[in-house]
Amino acid sequence: MSSRRTLFCSLALIAQLALADDRVYEAPAHPPDYLFAPAFTLKTPSGETQSFPALAGGKPMVLMFWPAWCPYSDTLQPYLQDIQNDYRDRGVRVQMVSVRRDADHDPARLLRERRYDLPLLLDGDAVMPGYRVEYTPWVVVIDGERNIRYRRPPKPVSPVMTAQEIRLTLNEILGTQAVPVPESYPSPESRGWHLDMASFTPVDSDPRKQAPLPLPQVLWAPWVEHYLAGVAPDETVPGLAPRGPVPDGKTAIAIAREIWSAKYGLAATEREAPYRAYRQDNQWLVMGAPPQRALGEGMILVIEQDSGRVQRVAKGRP
Repeated sequence: MSSRRTLFCSLALIAQLALADDRVYEAPAHPPDYLFAPAFTLKTPSGETQSFPALAGGKPMVLMFWPAWCPYSDTLQPYLQDIQNDYRDRGVRVQMVSVRRDADHDPARLLRERRYDLPLLLDGDAVMPGYRVEYTPWVVVIDGERNIRYRRPPKPVSPVMTAQEIRLTLNEILGTQAVPVPESYPSPESRGWHLDMASFTPVDSDPRKQAPLPLPQVLWAPWVEHYLAGVAPDETVPGLAPRGPVPDGKTAIAIAREIWSAKYGLAATEREAPYRAYRQDNQWLVMGAPPQRALGEGMILVIEQDSGRVQRVAKGRP
């Protein structure tokens, strides 16, 4: 995989990735004249030839042009699997089309390893011009009359927003057969798309005390930067004296546990385990990291690295 291509996709992920939340999005605006979805014929991993529009059978279809090496594509796929599960009875098909393949990433193998049952077609690069693919992953929703009713915007707020817009578009097409839209969604972090299970290091038999799986910088950095931007430079927690230099994450976590225990109680603090610490410039941000919890949904501490001045102690959603 070329470093230039990896950098492009990583930068796209940094710009686009945000954590799941409970916001309700408006139905996506459609252009006055829908693009007509071109016909195509491609092969499955088993060598079978399949063609659109026959694949859709006159029903709506979600089509994703997917480079198997792209991390943003990976974050979106579990939400597409959920859509496939929820809309299957309505005849909706969620179709993966592999594009820009390389020797290091086998799309069929990746889908199997992730336990997705999303149908896959290979080598769709020649199809991309007809669908005006400008970036990847390129996701469209096609109605039963082959009109493209939705195209993923170039800078969506998050994979959750894209999934929400796809569902709203499908429901607009389905009318009385619409499927209720979830009130909230699991975060990309909690779905574990990016995690290397080999790096999981147990501390003891209690799963709450196990070391948290590491997150790549492309996932945590945008959130940490956004959160710390809301902390005023002179913000200080009254009654807490500076702790002196905070040289590393372990020290920051130890300080956070002490302060949280005094403020919220030892039992509540233990429920936050395991913990994460991230540093940006002269600030440490510490948070609880129980399984299935998104970044920032529990206790938070912000402390200066050089002085140990405690800038914020907060408790988010449980």
